[in-house]
Amino acid sequence: MLNRRSAFKYALALSALTAVISSGPSFAEEKKFTIGYSQMWGTNPFLLAQAAGAEKAVKEWADKGVAVDMIVTNAGDTDVNKQVADLEDLYARGVDGLLIFPGDSIVVGDPIVNLYNKGKIPVAITDIGIEKGDYVHFNITDNYKGGALAAQLMAKNVPAGAKVITFDHLPNSTAGQERRRGFEEEAAKLGLTVEPRKIYTLSLENARRLMEDTLTSIPDVAGVFFMNQVGGQGAASALETLNKADSVKLVAFDLDPISYGMVKDGKLLGLVVQKPFEMGYAGMNNMVASLTGGEVLKDMQIEPLILSKETAADFANDPQVTGGK
Repeated sequence: MLNRRSAFKYALALSALTAVISSGPSFAEEKKFTIGYSQMWGTNPFLLAQAAGAEKAVKEWADKGVAVDMIVTNAGDTDVNKQVADLEDLYARGVDGLLIFPGDSIVVGDPIVNLYNKGKIPVAITDIGIEKGDYVHFNITDNYKGGALAAQLMAKNVPAGAKVITFDHLPNSTAGQERRRGFEEEAAKLGLTVEPRKIYTLSLENARRLMEDTLTSIPDVAGVFFMNQVGGQGAASALETLNKADSVKLVAFDLDPISYGMVKDGKLLGLVVQKPFEMGYAGMNNMVASLTGGEVLKDMQIEPLILSKETAADFANDPQVTGGK
């Protein structure tokens, strides 16, 4: 099990990352590497921002005489076995290093151990984490804190002792379970009544149906926490149809243009916002540093932020909202 709550503070991590970038050796002759970047949900703004961050790092290394050919693969939204196949394909193509955003912390462990670790190919993880396997760099949001921030926002906007629940689409994700635990433990500390979580497969329609079912089984539920903004969007649709939008508050993880607009319009109470651009940037920098004999920061934890209607203007230029780099 990875140490998902490393002792690195955000400011220290950034300082160390700067040292990684500046400490890389200079080269009289250009060095060339091929680095794979295996993702799931690769059309999601969060993943696009990660890839954009990695691309920025690639350009900066090129200026220092290190050429990187980055191959990005997208395993889609639901089939974790496709990501295993992508990992096998990247290995067969002879990549010098691997960046990975794991869609499932457990399933990807076998190819990492049996192919990359065995073949001594370095692995850098950008978010979520893996249950087994060695890596040279791992960066992740403080997911427990993100869940706690969601609970704090919820507690300020629902009655004392109100019933709240988590809709969980990441039962096999270490990051997802940290989010759930942070939300549920903080909500309980704040005096809210925490109902047993409900597990579902992530989609707008599934979230909509689960919201409808929950209103039948727990008619007085006051708040729902989601591990992804898509679930929040689907549930908001159900609440609007049933005229319950004012009585049930929704807080979700992650940001995209649609969810941003829904917060501004009051359809979502708030969002926990990660920094995926920084994740991809740090992942690629540390990967190339490991390949060139530079200093590598092994564990890096990144602080999340809360986006609410009151703070929405602060996030207007976030790459996950604008689609920019």
